Amino acid sequence: MIIISIISIVIYMVAILMISTNTYEFKKEQKIKIILIGIIVTFVLTILICQMSSSSIKVDANYLKIAKKAAILLFAPINAILFLPYIGNVLNQYKSERLNEKQLKKRIIIIFIIVIIMIAFEIGYIKNFEIGLMKSVI
Repeated sequence: MIIISIISIVIYMVAILMISTNTYEFKKEQKIKIILIGIIVTFVLTILICQMSSSSIKVDANYLKIAKKAAILLFAPINAILFLPYIGNVLNQYKSERLNEKQLKKRIIIIFIIVIIMIAFEIGYIKNFEIGLMKSVI
């Protein structure tokens, strides 16, 4: 679990660097808010996805708990690195007035649709990940 935690931290650091780079129009305090809110939202969303994916797995609760933790530690930063830099870039373009409000809404809707599609695929993928992880341990 220590190796997974280290990998997670490294991926989060890369995500933070990418988000910070893509929000160059914002002040430091605003960047920190964007990063923190984005990471918290992706973390909570990943926890919900892991809960949904593991709800139908029938195995010892201790093994399932470890598999969920591993899945959350790996997939939360991956989700952050997939979506938050792009969202930061969209917000940056809006702040620098390269996007108007209508274009911003359109991009937010597109991001939302992509996130919904990603959740549908990720539920099955994380379920398979958890099952595979538990099979290799048991």
